[in-house]
Amino acid sequence: MQKMSTKEKNALGFVSDMSRLCMNELYSDVMFLVEDQRLPGHRNILAARCEYFDALLYGHMAESKEREIRLEVTLEAFKIILEYLYSGNIPTSTLNVAQIVDVLDLGHLYGLKYVETVIAIHLQNNLSLSNVGVILDAARRCYLNELTKECLKYMDRNVVALLKHESFQLLSKESLEEVLRRDSFCAPEVEIFRSVCKWKENNPSEDIKTMLCLVRLPLMSIDDLLHVVRPSGIFESDKIFDAIDQLNTGENLPYRIIVLPGENVASQKYNVGHNTDNQNEQLFVLSNFFVINSIQITACSLKEFSCHVEVSCDRTHWDRVGTVGIKSTSLGPQISFTERTVRYIRIVKAETYSSTNLSAMYWSI
Repeated sequence: MQKMSTKEKNALGFVSDMSRLCMNELYSDVMFLVEDQRLPGHRNILAARCEYFDALLYGHMAESKEREIRLEVTLEAFKIILEYLYSGNIPTSTLNVAQIVDVLDLGHLYGLKYVETVIAIHLQNNLSLSNVGVILDAARRCYLNELTKECLKYMDRNVVALLKHESFQLLSKESLEEVLRRDSFCAPEVEIFRSVCKWKENNPSEDIKTMLCLVRLPLMSIDDLLHVVRPSGIFESDKIFDAIDQLNTGENLPYRIIVLPGENVASQKYNVGHNTDNQNEQLFVLSNFFVINSIQITACSLKEFSCHVEVSCDRTHWDRVGTVGIKSTSLGPQISFTERTVRYIRIVKAETYSSTNLSAMYWSI
C-alpha cells in the first residue's frame, strides 16, 4: 500500500474536521426547520460553499435576519446536501433511486453543478426498466441533456419490454410525449396505442390530445385500426379512414426505425434462404425497420449470374436499388443508394441457375 503524503493527510484531516460540524450546534448561528426537525448550520460555511445560501443568509431576503429559517424541502435530501456542503461527499451508493432523485432536484435548486454531475453519472450507469422513467423525468426537470439522451436511448433499446412494464405508466405527460415523438422508439404501433390508452386510464385528469397526435395510425394494420382503435372511441372515424387510405397508398408513411449503431460502419447479416414461392427470388425479412444505405450480396452458386436488388417497407411498394453480377461462391459488389427506411430486401435473379443460395449484408454508414 502506497504511503500517504503529509499533504494528503492534512487534506483528510481538514475534511474530517469540517464534517464534524455538519448538523452540529457547536458554533452554529442558524437553525433550519425542515419537516419536523431542527438542523443547525453555520452561515459563513454555507454561504462560502453555495451561492443560494449566500443570497439566503447574507442577501436582502427576510431570512438573512432570522435565526430560524423554515425550508419546504425533503428532509433526507436536505441532510445529504448539508453533508456535501461540509464534506464534499455524496453517498450515491447508499441511496435508492427515489432518494437520489430528491437530492438531484435539491442540488439543481441550489445550483450545485458538481452534485448534478455526480448524480447524473451514477444514474446513467444504473438505468433499468424500473427506474428509467423516473430518471428521465428528473433529467428533463433539471435540464441534464446528456442524461436525458441516455434515458431515451435506453428506452429505444428496450421498447418492447418497457411498454409492458408498470414504470411506463409513471412517466409524466411531457416525458411520454418526448418518447412517442422519436422515430427510433420502434415497436408495433398498436402496442404503443394500447400503452397510451392504459396511461390515460392511470392519469384520468390529463388531456391527451397532444399525445394522440404522436400515435402513428398509418403504421397499424387495417385489422388493428378497425378492431382495436375504432372500438376505443378515442379517434374520430375520419382519422381512421385517412390512416387506412395512407396505408393503402404506402406514401409518406411515418415509420419508426432503428438506426444501426457504430461510428464508422455497422453491419447486419441475414441468410434466410428462399422465403417466397418464386424460385427466382429470395426475400429477406429484417427484424425491424432499419435505416440503411448499402447492401452487399454473397452467393453459393455453381455458376455466375446477375440479380436485381429491391427494398421495401411493406412488401407492396418496391424500389430497385441496383443490379449486380455475382460470381460463384464470391462476395458481390456493394450497392450504395440514398439512405432510406427498409424492412424487406428482395433479390430477383435476372438469370436462373440451380443450387444457388444467397445472403445479404446491409449497412448504414
